[in-house]
Amino acid sequence: MSNYILSRATSQARRLTRHRLTRNIGWLTGAEMVSRIGRIFAAVILARQLDATAFGVAAIAITVFEIVRVFTENGIGAAVVRAGKTEFDKVANTAHRLMWLVCIGLAAVQLMIGICLEALLPGRGAGAMVAMLSVVFLVMPFGLLHAYCLQRDERMKHLAAVGSAQAVADHVLTAILALCGFGAWAIVLPKVLTVPIWLLGVRHNSPWMRNTEAGFAPAGALLKFSMPVLGAELLSAFRDQLDKLIVSLVLGIEALGLYYFAFNAGLGASTALNRAFSNAVYPNLCAAADKLRAFRKAVLGLGLPLSLAYCVQAAAALVYVPVVFGADWAPAAPLVALLCLGGPARLLVDGARMHARAEGRSGQEFRIALGLSASVLAPFALAAPLGLLSAAAASVIGASAYAMAVTLWRARPGLETHAKYEAAS
Repeated sequence: MSNYILSRATSQARRLTRHRLTRNIGWLTGAEMVSRIGRIFAAVILARQLDATAFGVAAIAITVFEIVRVFTENGIGAAVVRAGKTEFDKVANTAHRLMWLVCIGLAAVQLMIGICLEALLPGRGAGAMVAMLSVVFLVMPFGLLHAYCLQRDERMKHLAAVGSAQAVADHVLTAILALCGFGAWAIVLPKVLTVPIWLLGVRHNSPWMRNTEAGFAPAGALLKFSMPVLGAELLSAFRDQLDKLIVSLVLGIEALGLYYFAFNAGLGASTALNRAFSNAVYPNLCAAADKLRAFRKAVLGLGLPLSLAYCVQAAAALVYVPVVFGADWAPAAPLVALLCLGGPARLLVDGARMHARAEGRSGQEFRIALGLSASVLAPFALAAPLGLLSAAAASVIGASAYAMAVTLWRARPGLETHAKYEAAS
């Protein structure tokens, strides 16, 4: 009996590894993990070379940059990925023009924030660093359409290789510049210096060539689709920060430190896996003739097995936290385990979001993201006065119940027919 079960499990594993979607998720997850390992390497060097003030200045610059960069995830690229063959050239031309306008606008915003910061914090260098990072937004339009088309063609191995090369170069340069005495600039400068790696990488053997004779798709229709996508991405970004604000306001700074450690120790790998799952599933759903069937296959064939991996990590957290991070952090192990159990809900909801996005129903995607934020944050805030464990448990229960409901709703028979009827009307 045991041999039969082992044989069936081995056969299923081989079938999964031969599936293109599985390989794409594997490539993207590997790239994320390479980036995180490199970050640890750079952090060790930085800890020995920089003081707390330098870290604080660099943190201001990087935080501003990351907040502004969220607006590049605005759904315009998603519209390119899901465009049909007959309309692709028109959509790509319009998207190219819009992304130039967006990136120039973001560069101007970044530059203005830098000027304001320099006036508020003169002599610290924070303003100059923020202004320097505006260069990144001026380079991005030269490669964004190429990156979107690589995603559209599901060439995730190529994108993963480019991302890994850029991340490794970033971390190595950070370590070298820190050792050479560049201070806080060692953290900021590599973000600019490694942009050419990304640009050359996405343009190499790119599937996109601009067809000016095709004309342009209506910008209004493209923006109508993309704005709710931007709203959903902003909700995801803010959701990951508001729980920390709740902890600091209700339980204090010491509890925030414990929660921040547990969040990173528990959800670091799962965040990378969730991002890889979403980025690989979306073009797969867009390319599928039967999107409902493809969604069900992705959830049953990959979403549920990956969810089991989070449960294994949760059980292992009780052992690896005190061993890896030290005995002083042993009290945080149950909290880490609880936060790991919240990973499957986020993964399943992200799958439902990508299904709605692939169908062109970005407004519905925004509502799904809004529901997840409410199901995570409302129970968390209500249970926070009872302690971190209670707040985390309430949040996981709320998110899990919501994820199951949304997944069953998106996978229900007749959904695709209903969606086509709504689109026609």
